[in-house]
Amino acid sequence: MSKEEQVKQEQAVEEVKETETQLSTQTEAPMGFEDDDPSDLIIPRIKVINALSPERKDKLADEGDIINSLTKDKLNGKIFVPVYKFTNIILWKDRADGGGIAAISRDGKTMIPTNGDAPYPVGKLADFDNTKTGKDAQPTHVKYINFFGFIEGERMPIILSFAKTNYAEGKRLYSLAKVTLQNMWNNGYRLDSKLMKKAANEWYNCVVTPTGATSPEDRAFGMEMYKMFRNADLNYDIEDQTGSEPTPATSSEQELKDAEF
Repeated sequence: MSKEEQVKQEQAVEEVKETETQLSTQTEAPMGFEDDDPSDLIIPRIKVINALSPERKDKLADEGDIINSLTKDKLNGKIFVPVYKFTNIILWKDRADGGGIAAISRDGKTMIPTNGDAPYPVGKLADFDNTKTGKDAQPTHVKYINFFGFIEGERMPIILSFAKTNYAEGKRLYSLAKVTLQNMWNNGYRLDSKLMKKAANEWYNCVVTPTGATSPEDRAFGMEMYKMFRNADLNYDIEDQTGSEPTPATSSEQELKDAEF
């Protein structure tokens, strides 16, 4: 081996070591948090700002902005990397009674009340009642499709949720990820807001666009996040947004079927 070839080989080895060191630093648990209680960590979520959003009223964001609920950083146009999907169903307390979660189902079958009352079956509580019209036809419990993931190049876990008028977009994201036949975090999806209109109502939903393969560093981080959080009991930021979307003024069974809830 010539001296020049030997130098090139040594440089290649050093580059590999440097890459491994970077990946190790990115995926190892940070020090200083050894006394953590899992309930102390609240994972932020990706939030779309609408007319009634507190952030708009506080002039922290504008309608149509997509933000990190914790840092308030704007995420429009950023790439979301999903790690895994999970679903839940929530019964919200009336805002006049203080709001908050009254009951939650993590398996889609059994609702667990937060006040200690006996669990009860979900049944059709999260489905539309096609025998009724308008507001009376809406489900009393809200079904969510959620994705645990992170923003491309960043190392903060975050939740992207879809419900009601945006539920179909959540199913679309899952389908886009599923048909690749790869680990979910091997591909990214750009986040954009879309103005929706129904009758006299207008609001913004989050829509996703596939952007292709993620970087080796993001794939390595995705794998670590999957191992660390897949079976964890997540404590994440969530709020009742039932007032930020319109009530469909439907009058027929077909209109109910066509409504994107």
